[in-house]
Amino acid sequence: MRAMIVLGQRMACLVAIAASAISGSGADAASFDCAKASSAMEHLVCGDAALGARDEIIARLYASASKVGKREAAVAEQRAWLGKAQACRTVACLADAYDRRNAELQRSEGGNAAGVDFFTDERDGASSTLNVVGPLHGFASASLTSTYVGAGGAEAGNVYAVATDAFLDLRKGPAAFADGPCRLTVERLDADRWKVSQAGKCELPGGTEFAGIYHRLP
Repeated sequence: MRAMIVLGQRMACLVAIAASAISGSGADAASFDCAKASSAMEHLVCGDAALGARDEIIARLYASASKVGKREAAVAEQRAWLGKAQACRTVACLADAYDRRNAELQRSEGGNAAGVDFFTDERDGASSTLNVVGPLHGFASASLTSTYVGAGGAEAGNVYAVATDAFLDLRKGPAAFADGPCRLTVERLDADRWKVSQAGKCELPGGTEFAGIYHRLP
């Protein structure tokens, strides 16, 4: 999970970030055939269920993100990420590398389309969006954005947005994670609804908040 990002008073435009993913034939634990794993990175991915899910997610995100932007840039960005990821020798290091990359891709214009969007009801100028890739094998990648539009709206610069991202382990139910002093719990209620609870000192700007019931539009 990457650190919470305050996007500023005016709603930030998402920048398309092209990327690549480890590719190959499909497998239960990864986006490639684990029977043919050879590198240290591949063995780490195939030996850990959460890493395997992360790998499948990054493959989905890339397939979507690569449809936007220049192919050459996408390849260059992926090579840079892959070089850093391949240097990892522990599950924790590789998980962090995947989470950072997945967050970048999921917030990109094309990558965002790989997930499903869920929305909270408008409340006093505030609304929130939850983009979810998965669940896959009990795991999911979540990207949360809360936006508040105050008096005067965008023309007056009275727009606030805050975002956070997380890799969720839903195998035993709700998944909790901390973003600094802010603690968030994400729960899948059914195919069309998610619940986000918020506790601690979240210190969100304006009237933004992540808590609420998120619905998929019909």
